[in-house]
Amino acid sequence: MKFLRDATPITQLLFSLIFILTGGILVSLLGFLGCWLFLGIGFEELSAMLANFNEPDNLALLKVFQVLQTIGMFILPPLALAFFMAERPFHFLQLHRKPTWIMFGVVCAIILVSGPVIEWFSIVNQHLTLPSWLNQVELWMRNSEEQADAMTKAFLTTKSIGGLVENLFMVAVLPAIGEELLFRGVLQKLIQKMTGSSHWAIWITAIIFSALHLQFFGFLPRLLLGALFGYLLEWTGTLWLPIIAHFINNASGVIMFFITGEGLEPDKPDAPIFNNSVFFGAIVCGAMVWLLMRYLYSKRIGKQAVPELNC
Repeated sequence: MKFLRDATPITQLLFSLIFILTGGILVSLLGFLGCWLFLGIGFEELSAMLANFNEPDNLALLKVFQVLQTIGMFILPPLALAFFMAERPFHFLQLHRKPTWIMFGVVCAIILVSGPVIEWFSIVNQHLTLPSWLNQVELWMRNSEEQADAMTKAFLTTKSIGGLVENLFMVAVLPAIGEELLFRGVLQKLIQKMTGSSHWAIWITAIIFSALHLQFFGFLPRLLLGALFGYLLEWTGTLWLPIIAHFINNASGVIMFFITGEGLEPDKPDAPIFNNSVFFGAIVCGAMVWLLMRYLYSKRIGKQAVPELNC
């Protein structure tokens, strides 16, 4: 596989896609095989169980498969790709530099104050409609998202601290590590090589990141978050900060759901786009995010703001 180190970016990207798909297929097969060998559950029975997530036992199995998919598609392939594409995998993934405590604090502040901005873009997204000749497609999208929302609520519904810790691991820790390794650590780097532009790479990666969640009515806020994570990597030179930002974003949603029982994302299809409190709150918080990002830009890696780890 050493030929990948000298391969063109498009070849590296194609191999990356193969690794991702192969990882997803393998972990699914291992999951099905394990259920058959140890639980005596056949393929058809297991498929029916995973589709009915209202039963506690079925939900537990679905969570296991969710963890396997995250590891098999988002964590192991980027690590393998980094090993095959570079002599120093941690450098390739930009994990060799540790963020300073000031940068850590700034990133925490960025995610916290970006909430009203994300909420406003969510409201805008809820108002988007497809042309009349795509009514059936829009109906399918809405039904799919309702199903996904129901499954998310089933996943996160718990009254115990142990259940909260489990949800944080499944929804915040693993996705933050895996998705950032794959999207920012590998895909953004390869797309930047192909386009020669960091901005194109960040936004194309953010579009892919949002689209692969398969939730049309949450596309804009995820696109914005994806771009934010991309610029955090570009301007600081360390993947640890996007991972931290991704974790804080997801973890805050999980904790909020635990406390209030409300969804992770605002569901306000009837809320006006230019509601005074939400709109002006988004303007003010957007300005604060911009100032904080400008601070990170002023401390970007070219000024040696981020020390290296001993690895």
